[in-house]
Amino acid sequence: MKKDFITATPDTGSGNGTVNVKADKNTGGSRSTFITITGGGVTRTIPISQEAAPIDIIVVAVSYTH
Repeated sequence: MKKDFITATPDTGSGNGTVNVKADKNTGGSRSTFITITGGGVTRTIPISQEAAPIDIIVVAVSYTH
């Protein structure tokens, strides 16, 4: 299942299992979403957030002497 910037697999199943969640690389600002998992009469909503992408700064120093 693809939702916003995350992919959760598998998106269906039965019995005991594992859900893997992968976030896309962030190239912008901070972002958040959630996934909801339901089973056995229980529902859980899990918030997911990702910080803003690092900013690449290149500093060029120029020195002038007269």
